[in-house]
Amino acid sequence: MDSNLRQYRKRIDVAGIPVDAFSSEDLEKAVKEMLAGKKSCNIMLVSLRDIFLAKFNTELRSNIERAELVLPISSSILFGAKFLKRMYIPELYFPFDFVIKLLGVIENHGKSVYLVGGRKSVLRITESNIKSSFPGLNIVGRCAGFFPKEMEKNVVTAIKKSSPALILAGVGLSGGRHWITRNTAAFNPGIMLWIGNSFDIFAGRRSRPAKTGGTRFAEKLGKVFRNPVKILNAFIYVWYFFVLLYYRIRGL
Repeated sequence: MDSNLRQYRKRIDVAGIPVDAFSSEDLEKAVKEMLAGKKSCNIMLVSLRDIFLAKFNTELRSNIERAELVLPISSSILFGAKFLKRMYIPELYFPFDFVIKLLGVIENHGKSVYLVGGRKSVLRITESNIKSSFPGLNIVGRCAGFFPKEMEKNVVTAIKKSSPALILAGVGLSGGRHWITRNTAAFNPGIMLWIGNSFDIFAGRRSRPAKTGGTRFAEKLGKVFRNPVKILNAFIYVWYFFVLLYYRIRGL
């Protein structure tokens, strides 16, 4: 972690996993600090599912612990911080909105971005739409995901040569969100962010997730009806409840 960021974020513990209490109003200052450094900085947007997986996946847990910013995208994480009576309560972030704000900050500083991941057709539209929305932003390259393993070295080299201030990585990369951290040593200093399916939103292939609690619940319920297997996610909430209870009773 970059010690210069400590003035902007307060790291707390939720169910044994670190999360940052960080104000979105400080994003521009934090980005400036990260870009002034001499190393790659990883921003992670974590959900309750990530908290669950990090308890059993050492690589994910290590990536979260080493990230410069760990921002919660699940209201359940905020509830956990309150339930455990943490000194600081995190702010809830919405992935697509955060990406938009981050791109705006990068544009304000006259910096560049590289887009990697997603389907070729989706990425092409995404690049066009980002250029329209952020005319001052320099997109120094793009590479669709789902490429053969033997191409990976060339992709990493292309990103290194482009030396972007920000790498936005989406689906279709070997190892998923771990692809960024597994290749960190090969990249030049800058900011890295895994954004999952957000390229689909940029391209108009997927609608923005709801922000209000009731609508978000309805969306989740709809996903369960379309894919009954997702009802197993309810197990995560049950697990989370008992873990929080354990931490509360033990005063951890």
